[in-house]
Amino acid sequence: MGADKYDATAAGMIALLKYGSGVPFYRLERLESHLGIPLPVATQWQIVAAAAARLMPVWEELIRQAAQGQLLHNDDTSMRILCFRREASDVRTGLFTSGIVSVWAGHRIAMFFTGRQHAGENLAEVLRRRAAALAPPIQMCDALSRNAPQPWRVLLANCLAHGRRHFVEVVKSFPDQCR
Repeated sequence: MGADKYDATAAGMIALLKYGSGVPFYRLERLESHLGIPLPVATQWQIVAAAAARLMPVWEELIRQAAQGQLLHNDDTSMRILCFRREASDVRTGLFTSGIVSVWAGHRIAMFFTGRQHAGENLAEVLRRRAAALAPPIQMCDALSRNAPQPWRVLLANCLAHGRRHFVEVVKSFPDQCR
């Protein structure tokens, strides 16, 4: 097996375990050491980073295809990252991971973005690649204003589970109206 093919296979396996199965690099390092493979966390990161650079055109194409979706789901959650470079002009202090799922041509495309942008801002970046001739997509999300992809037009379909929670919270005070 050639070195390039071995490198690509190793990078693919490390990335799959890390991002596909959620195994942290330090656990991979311990597993690899049991197999007699000395592969420190920093080296694993370098291998995955090099592979990511080669896969960037694939990522960009996934975003382009996702932008064409008829139905888009988006949401974000706060995130903790030990070391995240911050621009001096950046007033935001929080970090978020936004999940965006697009339904297009019978396929689901799931994407995750981590950084200072909220889900709506990340969705707006995706929609920037949408074909102009397409009708606005349906956007399924909770009713937070930060989920809106300004300035893009969408058919907003707020999450019914989030709306139901508000009724559950006040049902004891207003049983007839809530029912």
